Amino acid sequence: MPKKLSAKIKYPKIRLGNSIIIPGFVNAHIHLELNWVNQLLQPFSDFPSWLKQIIELKKNNNQKKMVKESVAESLSASIDSGVTTVGQISSYNGEDIQEIKNSKIRCAYFFEIANSKLKMASLKKIRSKHKSVENSLINFRLFPHSIYSLDTASLIKIFKIAGDLKIGLGIHLSESNDEVKFIKGLKNKFDDKIFQLLINKPLILRNKNFTPLSYLKKLNLLNHNPTLIHMNNISPTDKLVIEKYNLPITVCPRSNLFLNEKMPDIKFLINRNNIGLGTDGLSSNHSLNFLDEIRFLYLISKKILKNKTAERIIEIATLGGAKCLNLEEEIGTIENGKLADLIAFKVKSKDPLNSIINASNKDIKLKMINGEVI
Repeated sequence: MPKKLSAKIKYPKIRLGNSIIIPGFVNAHIHLELNWVNQLLQPFSDFPSWLKQIIELKKNNNQKKMVKESVAESLSASIDSGVTTVGQISSYNGEDIQEIKNSKIRCAYFFEIANSKLKMASLKKIRSKHKSVENSLINFRLFPHSIYSLDTASLIKIFKIAGDLKIGLGIHLSESNDEVKFIKGLKNKFDDKIFQLLINKPLILRNKNFTPLSYLKKLNLLNHNPTLIHMNNISPTDKLVIEKYNLPITVCPRSNLFLNEKMPDIKFLINRNNIGLGTDGLSSNHSLNFLDEIRFLYLISKKILKNKTAERIIEIATLGGAKCLNLEEEIGTIENGKLADLIAFKVKSKDPLNSIINASNKDIKLKMINGEVI
């Protein structure tokens, strides 16, 4: 803005004292609506056992009121811990949208589709949903749930719709060892525990040489640049594919631990330029406090990053998440031309970055989204 114009604007003064201002955190993968599940879960031994419970809980509970309450609680927990942007996976056909709008948080809104919701997967219906959701803070995308919950033909169709509408995509991928076995056509617990619950089982191309990632490559879907969530099981060949396509990956390490699954290959992923961090939902985590997630990633990365750990983890929690959501031109750093999504922390030590790593919610002195203090 020219100086002669900006000088006429009276900006409010905010006194923060001894603080450090950084870009707002980006929780690149969250299920805001699943808080209500948390205390209903019974002990489980593996991912398919957990997923079976989630399916049955959704089937047997009247969730409309619980969903809205869960979304409001999740948004509050997110904003309180410095999150200014979320990558929300919406599985309730828009029940969450008003709460998101009320919160004034920035949101990459992923409309989740599994075989049970294929009736929504038409260009006309998706375009209508797109228009009803988007505003200046909310950006609509598509989220085919996973490779095991959609017919191969349907998965291809959803990617094509996203391409036709020029909107983003995300997908849960390589989250569990059973998913790897499933796509290879080996004995797995999805066939044993999940598909028996379904009236119409997905018709999925399987091959003993596939990995979840190479399956998407075989279907020519990687050129759409989907955001890959989890990626806990990466083969040597997968690493080459990830590098070739420069695929954005969001890790949710505490969720993986919660679900008794393998942790992501931090040594391979941690220095990639488009890795983001997510909490997942309270159905597979003990808190949505993003500072807790940051600290956990910090701890499991220390041996690799050494004295650069704090700086890199904070970069992943800001710019990395923005890149995973394809929002890096708007947020993720503080520079001319970008949106004013900012947070400020009270500095307690000689090292400001370690002050952030060790901070609690009460140490956050400012939360600003789109130039508005919230």
